[in-house]
Amino acid sequence: RILLIVMAGLGSLTSYAQVDSARVSRSPYHVVYNHLYYLQEDNYDAVKAARSFPSGSEESIRAAIRLKQILDGKGIFIDLDKLPRDPDYKDEVNELYVYSLSQMDSRITVSKGDDGHWHYSKGTVQAIPAMYKEVYPLSLDLQSRFHNELWQSRLLGITLWQWLGIVSLFLLFFLVFVLVRAILTPLMERFIKKRLGGILPDQKDDKGLVRMLALIVSTRTVLFLLPSLHLPPRIGSILIKGFEILTVFLVILLLVRAIGLVFRFLAKAAERTENTLDDQLLPVVKPVVNAIVWVLGIIQVLSMLEVNVTALLAGVSIGGLAIALAAQDTVKNFFGSLMIFLDRPFQIGDWIHFDGVDGTVEKVGVRSTRIRTFANSLTYVPNAQLADSVVDNMGLRKFRRYNTNIAITYDTHPDTIERFVEGIRALIAAHPTIRKDYYEVHLNGMGDSSLNILLYVFFEASNWTDELKAKHKLIYAILDLAHHMGVRFAFPTQTLHVEEFPGSVSLTPSPRSEGELDMAIKDRLDKAKSYFLQDDSESSEHFKPIGGE
Repeated sequence: RILLIVMAGLGSLTSYAQVDSARVSRSPYHVVYNHLYYLQEDNYDAVKAARSFPSGSEESIRAAIRLKQILDGKGIFIDLDKLPRDPDYKDEVNELYVYSLSQMDSRITVSKGDDGHWHYSKGTVQAIPAMYKEVYPLSLDLQSRFHNELWQSRLLGITLWQWLGIVSLFLLFFLVFVLVRAILTPLMERFIKKRLGGILPDQKDDKGLVRMLALIVSTRTVLFLLPSLHLPPRIGSILIKGFEILTVFLVILLLVRAIGLVFRFLAKAAERTENTLDDQLLPVVKPVVNAIVWVLGIIQVLSMLEVNVTALLAGVSIGGLAIALAAQDTVKNFFGSLMIFLDRPFQIGDWIHFDGVDGTVEKVGVRSTRIRTFANSLTYVPNAQLADSVVDNMGLRKFRRYNTNIAITYDTHPDTIERFVEGIRALIAAHPTIRKDYYEVHLNGMGDSSLNILLYVFFEASNWTDELKAKHKLIYAILDLAHHMGVRFAFPTQTLHVEEFPGSVSLTPSPRSEGELDMAIKDRLDKAKSYFLQDDSESSEHFKPIGGE
């Protein structure tokens, strides 16, 4: 739609009346109108077109012709109806008497001099040679080579030699594409195998990357030569704009494929790290990076179509602010997820505890974190809440504490208690996964119905299952030791004791001899050492039940 409006404006150039020489420098509109009007085929007069420049010398005539060719070669249309006609026009941003003709090239401007007259600015005149070399780097004067009347015959407004040039460019496009693809394909495969460790199991992705590169080179080759055909402004602008926009989209697709290649490499590297949170971070970051690439590419395309990107972004920003205010919780959760990925308070598979939630982390998403509780239910916690909570990461423990009291009966002889404590310490020393540099085993208290022996140890276990297995073996060995030493365990009871009369039999068992206790400890310790080293499936076979002896 924009192109149609612009073409309609250019197409109506011939319908405007001639510009009075006294009015050429009245406003930006009159300067540009005079320049373009007298360089049309029906009204060609380069001398009059040069009046739009500061001086009417030969250099101005040459500058007027070349600037028109630059506008055509860049595919820039000038919508005359949008040009300011105010003699006192000022740029709203810089507060200067300057008007820029196109967003595609800010060097092309019209300015008001000290004498109050408008002309093409001195900066534009000085930049014309450089701009001309950019648009026509080979300086091919093809038009002079096809001056024969046959070549100048027109079809759909385009001369025959120009049609020949268009066909030649499209053939050149496919030739360059095939040639570049043939050269880059083996180079890309060699690079991926050597530098990236062959992370692509198939060749689809790297071939797609090469294809995009070949298409970009082919498109830029056509754009490099297309201005030399000097096509009519409407057709030339459509082709140039079309190839430029195609180039932008090809670059976007190339970057998207390159990003996919990089993230596959990062995923392979993340597999070698112990932190499993990296595996969750990459799938979240990748679509964000792709979205940024697409947004920047679309902004570039809109800028090529002469859309006021600044005003558009301002409107989007206001709308985005309104959406952000309406979705504060979602925004907070998003930033909460970023804080989790940056701080890394836990990783996938860790056992965490916070605010009454106890379970294993399964997935960290953009909005919430999924936790598998020990009841096998799934809990979804908003990341904003999780980021603000005090998280107790149970999964990062190297040692797991076991703190308990062994309650024995009051009628246990003191010597037996002392040897029983020594026996427990010997079991701890023999246990393969108990921390040896720090543990406590002591007669620690006199309860209402028992004597309490403190057992305070740490198991070296990476998960709860290993902890339970180690604890099981230690408790089993202590029970076996107590059984063979004649130590009885107490439990809350009420016992009525009758005072002993002379001649009555005492109910308190007599203590075992020191030799019997030593033999019991040595016997159970030897069996416990063997038991600790057995697998769970073999434990019951090598360690006889308590009641079996």
